[in-house]
Amino acid sequence: MKKLSLIAVIALMFLAGCTSAYRVHVNGFSEQDQHITNKASVYVSLDPNSRNPIFDKEIKTKIEELLKWYDFVPASSPEQSDYRLAFQTGMSSHQVYGFTPYYNPYIGFHGSYWHDYYFGYTTYVPYNDTFYDQRLMMKVFTRSRTDDSAGEKLLWVGEAIISTSGDDFRRTIDYLLVACFEYFGADTTRQKSLVITENDPRILRIESER
Repeated sequence: MKKLSLIAVIALMFLAGCTSAYRVHVNGFSEQDQHITNKASVYVSLDPNSRNPIFDKEIKTKIEELLKWYDFVPASSPEQSDYRLAFQTGMSSHQVYGFTPYYNPYIGFHGSYWHDYYFGYTTYVPYNDTFYDQRLMMKVFTRSRTDDSAGEKLLWVGEAIISTSGDDFRRTIDYLLVACFEYFGADTTRQKSLVITENDPRILRIESER
């Protein structure tokens, strides 16, 4: 079990440190008696209490691009929409501890075909890394006549998370958004895990909105 955990950590570090792909974990929760209508109009609202309203405006623009990608119509006001989409972002950190094997290069000899042979002199070096859990939550409501939540009904909640050794939210937000839209309006029944590359056409489309 410890060996598998170490392998998982190494794989996570590889994905997190590589700029070409991210592993994203997604959960979708949907009301079973009512679904989001295809090609409907959706108004993307902003949190008036956001700590970074400028960044939220960037995210809103990216969401509207993804809505178009999936054949929905971004609405300019709640009065002109069938649904309202709200979103929140957050970040937390945690420590990862462990030991990694270190082979002393001065004990042993080199064989043919680049094989190295050692006499078993191995030490285990402790490591301590910080990982950042970057989260996105999206909620879809039935239409409201105003920009408040009065009279609305929650239809769908999408949650996405990336754990990475870096804390650059402006880099990972595109991958979180694409992962949520992968299951937009759907109930995933369990957490899904996706690997999204930088060559994904959806990533390329919304990166231009950075």
